[in-house]
Amino acid sequence: MNFKITKAKISEPLSLLASVAETRQSIPILSNIYIKAENNSISLIATDLEIELSFNINCDSINEQGETTVSARKIFDLTRSLEDETTLEFSLKDNQLTVTAKKFNGEFAILPIQDFPVVEIDSFDLETSLSGKLLADLIDQTSFAMASQDVRYYLNGILVEIDGSNVNLVATDGHRLAWASETLDKELNESKLILPRKSALELQKLLNLYPGEVDLCFSSNQIMISSEEFRFVSKLIEGNYPDYQKVFPTGEEQVLKVEKTLIQTALNRASVLSNEKYRGVKFILSKDNLKICANNPSKESAEEEISVEYAGDDLEIGFNISYIQESLSVIHNPEIDFVFYGPENSCIIKNKENDNLVHVIMPMRL
Repeated sequence: MNFKITKAKISEPLSLLASVAETRQSIPILSNIYIKAENNSISLIATDLEIELSFNINCDSINEQGETTVSARKIFDLTRSLEDETTLEFSLKDNQLTVTAKKFNGEFAILPIQDFPVVEIDSFDLETSLSGKLLADLIDQTSFAMASQDVRYYLNGILVEIDGSNVNLVATDGHRLAWASETLDKELNESKLILPRKSALELQKLLNLYPGEVDLCFSSNQIMISSEEFRFVSKLIEGNYPDYQKVFPTGEEQVLKVEKTLIQTALNRASVLSNEKYRGVKFILSKDNLKICANNPSKESAEEEISVEYAGDDLEIGFNISYIQESLSVIHNPEIDFVFYGPENSCIIKNKENDNLVHVIMPMRL
């Protein structure tokens, strides 16, 4: 195997592949990426047995065809240290992969290609196409609310719900819930699937870099998202996601309208003196006024008042300040609505302009 390729062509694929490949694997081959030079293209594949990500990159400088596997992390670390226009030459000789770039020459250990696992592709129940950017935005607006190591394994991921022409994504860790929705220009059969946490985060990074049209296929236990540049395959979490509709609070609404940057900066200041363990913050509401209070066991405290639009009853309610901050960070609108249903009930945070993004946050006792 011998080929030349510029850093600009392989840098982004290698960063994503290195993220998928496991660095602390009991199976050494899973730390490697598979490289194949054939005809006029380079194939790159990484897997952790749950996810498989592959890229197909055009390359006109293939002098000798061949295939090998090499450490994903080491190859990525090497390429990112180079300038974009740098040309790298890969050559396989004497059970080592030699990579040269400018005056650099490196020899990398390889592992047998026959040990590299191949993910078996299911036959799919649903196949459609949609915008990669649309899907990336939906994941971005919900993924922060996923659980990470919950014994309720179905919470360690994102629910993808297809209902006619609507695609809804839902994530919850039991203390907060994020729901985002987009409407497609086509009708699809009703479907539900749970995308694992790592798969959702890797897919978000992938689609932010490749936001064009993608093909979406899935069965009861596998999803595949692909384009001309890449193919992403992941196992799904089996099980029933809880009825998230029951989480949305009901009752008399009391709406607070506020500039996003105004409340964000006030919360950032209050967080400096909040309890590092419990992260509590208290909202004290009165007509057109919000007082934000935080304190910690060292008898330090923070208090700040900001002008808001609020005509409801006087109200005191506590929250985890990190939950509020994370919600605000993914709502891309200059004005935010907080909808309260009393001091004991969950609060809704949403985009003022439309109802396709809703975050539900449970109160905490302070």
